[in-house]
Amino acid sequence: MYKKRKLRAYLFVFLMAFSSYLFSFVPPFSTLAISPLIIAIIFGVLVGNTIYSSVSFLERSGVIKVATKEILRLGIILYGFKITLDEIASVGVSGVFMAFFIVFSTFTIGCFVGKKLGLSMEESILVSSGSSICGAAAVLATKSVIDAKNDSVAVAVTTVVVFGTFAMFLYPILFKLGVLGLSLEQMGCFLGLSLHEVAHAVGAGAAVGMTDLAVLMKMLRVLMLVPFLFILGFLVAKFNKKESGKKGSITVPWFAIWFLVAVFVGSFLPAEFRNESFLPVIKFLSAILLSMAMFALGITIRKDMLKKAGKKPFILASTLFIWLFTASYTLAYFFI
Repeated sequence: MYKKRKLRAYLFVFLMAFSSYLFSFVPPFSTLAISPLIIAIIFGVLVGNTIYSSVSFLERSGVIKVATKEILRLGIILYGFKITLDEIASVGVSGVFMAFFIVFSTFTIGCFVGKKLGLSMEESILVSSGSSICGAAAVLATKSVIDAKNDSVAVAVTTVVVFGTFAMFLYPILFKLGVLGLSLEQMGCFLGLSLHEVAHAVGAGAAVGMTDLAVLMKMLRVLMLVPFLFILGFLVAKFNKKESGKKGSITVPWFAIWFLVAVFVGSFLPAEFRNESFLPVIKFLSAILLSMAMFALGITIRKDMLKKAGKKPFILASTLFIWLFTASYTLAYFFI
C-alpha cells in the first residue's frame, strides 16, 4: 500500500512538471519566455492553497522531500551538459572574468544591503544568489547548501520572476530605441551578464538577434555556481562555528562536482551527436527534474508567506537589479 502511494505521488509530481514543460510553449508563457520552473512553482502554489487536502499524500509519502533535494540536484547536474569547454574558451579570459565579477560582486552587495535592510542572512543569501547566478535554479541549489526555509525560497524566486521578466522586455526596447548605444555584440554580452534566468537571456537575445552570445555569457554565470556553492558552504560552516563556538562542518555540495564532470564529459562528445541527439534529451530531462523540484516546493508554500515577507526582499532585489544593469553595461561597453 505504501509503495503504491509513493509511486502515485511520484507520478503526480512528474505529470505536473511535464504539464509545466508543455505550458512553457504556449502563449502567454512562451511570449514572456517564462521557464517551466516558474510555471511549476505557480502550479504548486495553486495546488497547495486550493486542493491540498486532496493531495496531502504527497508529503506523507516523502516525495516532496526527495523532489526538493535529490531530484533537484540531479537536475542541476544535467544542466552542466549544456556548457562545453570550447564555449568557455571562445569568450576568453575576459569573458570568464566578467562572469565571475558579476556573480560575486552582486552576491556580496546583496548580502551587505540585505543586512542593512534588516533581512535575515538566509533571505539575503537566497535573493542575492538568484539575482547573481541563474535565477530559480540558483536559489534552489543554494537552499540545499544552507538548508533554507521554503517561505524564504518562495520570496527569492518571486523576485527573480518579477525583475528578470521586466528586464527581459525593457532591455531590447531600450536597445532598439538607441538609448543604450551598444553594438550588437556588446548587447549580447550585456544581456547575458545582466539577466536573471537562462530563459530571460534566450528571450531578450532573440529580440535583438544575439541569442548565442547572450546565452553563452549567461551560461558562464551558471558555471560560477560551482565555486559559489563551495565558498558558501565554507562561509556557512565558519558562521555556525562562530555562533555556536563548536567546530562547524562544511557542507560539500557534491552535486556541484558532478556538474563540472557533466561539463567536461559533454565537451568531448561528438558535436553532431551532442547537438542533435544528446542535448535535446538532456535539456528535456533537466527541465522536468527541476520542474518537479519547483512544483514540490510550491506545494509547501502558503499564501500568507509572501505577505509576511514584506517589502524588504523586493527592495534588495531592486537594488541588485540596478547594480546588474550598471555593472553589466559598463563591462560590455568598455571591454567588448
